Amino acid sequence: MIFWVGILVGGLFVWLAVKMGFYETWALLFNIVISVYLAIFLGPLIIDIFPAAGDVPCCDVLALISTALGAFLILHCISYTFLTGQFSVSFPRIFNTLGTAVLGFLVGFLVWSFISLLIYLTPVSQNTFVKEIGFGTQFQQTNVPYIAWWCNLVNKAVASQANPRTAEEAISGLLGSIEEKKPAQTDEQPESDEPAHSEVKSI
Repeated sequence: MIFWVGILVGGLFVWLAVKMGFYETWALLFNIVISVYLAIFLGPLIIDIFPAAGDVPCCDVLALISTALGAFLILHCISYTFLTGQFSVSFPRIFNTLGTAVLGFLVGFLVWSFISLLIYLTPVSQNTFVKEIGFGTQFQQTNVPYIAWWCNLVNKAVASQANPRTAEEAISGLLGSIEEKKPAQTDEQPESDEPAHSEVKSI
């Protein structure tokens, strides 16, 4: 179900993109891709810089959201001030319609995939209903590879060749931090039950 929700979100962005135009949609796609890239690669570093942030609930999600929103607002202001707000580039009608629709769908599915990642990093993802709608294997088979593909595209241009780090490794680190918290919660329950068993045996 999570995949089809992404299709619906992509369709909504197709409608918005056609109204905006190809030039503006391309700038929007660029800004969102860079923002998602910075959030995934810099979000964990922000938490490491501020150790006290680890005690804040959903600190990973807050770091990703703040980084992504901050980067997007800065990039959008720059692009609007110097590009989209100053120049209007016209394209052939067929190209402007079909090309814009494709870009709009790519933008929409990327936005939904990033939102899905944020939801997966929260305790809400452990809910039975949330798992049933696709926040599990389906999410990791569709949304995660899509985010990684865009991030690797940017990574090829900006990453250091001496110490390259793929987007799959960065996302796996985020997902791994959630997986490490699951055993900690299950291990606490048997410990609380042991005194009760021992008291019954002593009686």
